[in-house]
Amino acid sequence: MFAATAAADAASSTNCDVIAFEATSKTMSKVRISGGGRCNVMHDITKPLPQILSSYPRGSKELRGLYTKRFTKEDAYEWFTSRGVVLKTESDGRMFPVTDNSQTIIDTIMQAAIRAGVEVRTRSKIESVEWINNDDDDMDHKNNGKFAISILSRSTTSGEKEMCKEFFDALILATGSFPLGHDIARSLGHNIIRPVPSLFTFDTKDLVQDGGAFHGLAGLSVPHARLTLTVSDEMKQSALDKDRTNRNSNDDEGALATTKTKKKKRKKKAPVITQEGPLLITHLGISGPATLRLSAFAAREFHAVNYNCDVRLHFCPMYEEGQRQLGSTGGSEDILMESLWEMTRLIPKRRVSTGCPLFMKDNAEENVFSGIETTQQPNTAPIIPKRLWAALVSSSSIPSELVWGEASKAMIRSLAINLTSFTVRTTGFSSFKEEFVTAGGVSLKEVQLTNMESKIIPGLFMAGEVLDVDGVTGGFNFMNCWASGFVSGSSAAEYCDQLT
Repeated sequence: MFAATAAADAASSTNCDVIAFEATSKTMSKVRISGGGRCNVMHDITKPLPQILSSYPRGSKELRGLYTKRFTKEDAYEWFTSRGVVLKTESDGRMFPVTDNSQTIIDTIMQAAIRAGVEVRTRSKIESVEWINNDDDDMDHKNNGKFAISILSRSTTSGEKEMCKEFFDALILATGSFPLGHDIARSLGHNIIRPVPSLFTFDTKDLVQDGGAFHGLAGLSVPHARLTLTVSDEMKQSALDKDRTNRNSNDDEGALATTKTKKKKRKKKAPVITQEGPLLITHLGISGPATLRLSAFAAREFHAVNYNCDVRLHFCPMYEEGQRQLGSTGGSEDILMESLWEMTRLIPKRRVSTGCPLFMKDNAEENVFSGIETTQQPNTAPIIPKRLWAALVSSSSIPSELVWGEASKAMIRSLAINLTSFTVRTTGFSSFKEEFVTAGGVSLKEVQLTNMESKIIPGLFMAGEVLDVDGVTGGFNFMNCWASGFVSGSSAAEYCDQLT
């Protein structure tokens, strides 16, 4: 709808008609459920562009020009605020309407579309699209170069279905990650990077079931954790095998996979994918920003092994960094071992399981290192919640009644390992709230990013998640939709104007 509005605004001085087709009875369903129904419109516009782009696992390089020359984050902010939407920025950078209601955004876009003259047809499903390119002199060239669109409509009164065909000079695909958009693009000659889930939480059946380390800990969070996935050769080979099995003749990724298997390369150290941020334990496993970011940046790797693999969890990377700044050296395990062993001298009579003896200043923005505390100081907080700490102590084979002074080096070493490299075995995934994002779509190699027009079919424009672009949670996916939608809409209007 955003792209249609931009097209209608740009075509206001011409005789072009803009029609938006929606298969369901309501438009912008994804806007409605985003951000828990509040609509995370975009991300903090005061953040530098490189930081914004780093939140796109796929498409970051391609979006740079779009965000700097065609439709900037400031342009997006101005578009909404100039139409009466008051936006607020939360501590994590997410921007919402002050109403905390996604209907505010939906109404704003719909009102802009109506004022611009967009004709909205709901309950109208696009069944197929054909680009007419008749070279035969004996053929009727009336519709040559146009798009023949077959539309299945349902009457709002009788409910009866009716199929019709209409012809258009330009077509904008803004179908999100729904298969229909990819099917249409494929039918017009585009390659589709096979979509796989992105932005999901991890199911960890063994950890949350009775007897598991996370059992009964749902709702607990860690302020700053690090998740690391090691991409094994088995994982990479599995990804290639799946691509060969599932690809079709127009699957760009499948063709790439076939090419890769022909090349013999030297064995290299297994690459790792790492993300940091707050971590949340749920009744199914783990969630939170760190988990969601890793799921996005390693979307294909997780899919390749059917979401069954080991992830390493570091509960206190900021504490480790603070110790390094104070002069500690060695690996993560060694640094935590040194700090924990010091407890045997400082608090020898306190039980190990009582609570985490390592503290950080309570500053969400900086997570400044505070150090080892024998008594808790104001504005400090233990880096690990009490119940989670007790669970990690138990997982380290340390008796619940054991005091620090009686702990052996082997016990402390085991605890240090769990704090810095706790093994999380994923057994599946769950969608994040009601939102669903995919990695994949129309190959960006086949789209001119300056105007979002297809390099294969003139007059075909694409916007949003139909493309192989996706961002992490925080308003980044909508920012892509607004920018690519605005550019594709205005470019489509310009294309039609040149035809007249």
